[in-house]
Amino acid sequence: MAEQDVQADRVENMMPAALAPLPPELMTGHPQLDAEHHLLMTCIANLRRVCVNHAGSLHCGHCDGLRRQHCDSHLVGMLGDLLAFILEHFRTEEEIMRSSLLLMVDRAVCEAHMEDHAAISGKVQEIVAALDPMNTVSLIRELDALLTRWMGNHIALHDMLLARWVLREDSVLRRNTLSSS
Repeated sequence: MAEQDVQADRVENMMPAALAPLPPELMTGHPQLDAEHHLLMTCIANLRRVCVNHAGSLHCGHCDGLRRQHCDSHLVGMLGDLLAFILEHFRTEEEIMRSSLLLMVDRAVCEAHMEDHAAISGKVQEIVAALDPMNTVSLIRELDALLTRWMGNHIALHDMLLARWVLREDSVLRRNTLSSS
């Protein structure tokens, strides 16, 4: 099974019938990166659906115990899959950096990109470690805000540059992709 198929299967339980749209400003032009970003946007959209009132509730005290348990277990499963998908996505980007030779040409740019990966991974892991059935709704809001802000900033700062590097006219990866088509 192809790596992208494995990633899609991993997030299948988090996905509604339709994928969340990827705003045009987040389109890199790199098919694999755009497809994975599309899945991440869908995961964020699904995160918002865990709680019936994630935007208006301060805590989970207004919900009965069964509802809190449902939200908590749904969030735990979703976070595990989301974190695994994010880490796999980062490996994909870092492999593209190596195989496109960007890492050799501009190590500082790649190191900054990888440091951003480590920072977001660490923050998501902190949120996962802070899971509490009475505060599921606040964790959902925190994670939603973090991922939404990060997606926009990370793609604009790092992924656009990586995609431009790979898609440039003299790219070895681009020539290999075109010749195998």
